[in-house]
Amino acid sequence: MKYDLLGIGNALVDIEVHVDDTFIEQNSLVKGGMTLFSLENQQKILKELHGLSTKVSSGGSAANTVHGLSVLGGKAFYFGRVANDIYGKHYAEDMMSCGVGFSGTGNGSSNTGTCVILVTPDSERTMLTHLGVSSSLHPDNVDEEPIENSKMVYIEGYLWTGEDTRNSAEKLALFAKKNKIPVAFTLSDAFVVNTFKKKLLDFIQQNVDILFCNEIEARAMAETENTQEAFDVLKGIVKTIFITRGANGSWASSADEDKIAVKVFPTKAVDTTGAGDLFAAGALYGIIKNYTLQESSIIGSYCASEVVSQMGGRMSVGSDADAEQIIQKYQKL
Repeated sequence: MKYDLLGIGNALVDIEVHVDDTFIEQNSLVKGGMTLFSLENQQKILKELHGLSTKVSSGGSAANTVHGLSVLGGKAFYFGRVANDIYGKHYAEDMMSCGVGFSGTGNGSSNTGTCVILVTPDSERTMLTHLGVSSSLHPDNVDEEPIENSKMVYIEGYLWTGEDTRNSAEKLALFAKKNKIPVAFTLSDAFVVNTFKKKLLDFIQQNVDILFCNEIEARAMAETENTQEAFDVLKGIVKTIFITRGANGSWASSADEDKIAVKVFPTKAVDTTGAGDLFAAGALYGIIKNYTLQESSIIGSYCASEVVSQMGGRMSVGSDADAEQIIQKYQKL
């Protein structure tokens, strides 16, 4: 089968719950960020939240992106590892139900990775991640056949938190470049940038054609407090860059466009989980389908607005996501 986009990342099941800011402060958590947790510590947090309503859904940054691209009508494949447990089976069924190619559940008694997402009243999300079997993604799991049959590959920066997962990403990028397949990459989180900056920079300079990040990640990578300065630094490293700026919209540049700015689609934000992932889904769909850089950014902006208007990091399969109509809607804003 031919694919528009092939993604690789940590396959996680999201467990989302609404909390107040006091809960974040009492547990000394980094609001708005991602922290790696042991299963035991994650369970302790969940016990404290017992009785509150939770939403369980498939997640993972790159997985959210390839899922979003499939909702837009693209064909996608995903490399990620889940266990043969209730969460893993849920995950595999969810991916297959939206038409994303996926290798399925693994064997053994390990646990599928989970991410407890604490959503505060300002719609900000704080993520407590237990990687589980997702961290055992190995270069041997990266099959070359679907890569050869893909128009583009997409890699998440979270994979740099493990040696085998990083090696898997590097193998994918190497094979893609060998076959002249463009490589897109997301910095994922400021924690990832600050911890693995040198390795990330080397990888980006050698392999990446399209870079996605938010302004916090961009400033961390460029070592500046100024978003414009960060934009200027990063656009000198890659051919195409997209920086999301929350309610202030997004900036992008390419070899043909020095800088374009796109506004957000008005929406009532409920949960910001997946906003960057779905922006990437829309932007990559646009690029793959030969839309302009601005039109691709507009499609990304729409997808981000759709996902933040609901709980969870996935755009609904039934979303009204026709690219031409999205562009027409933007022109009326």
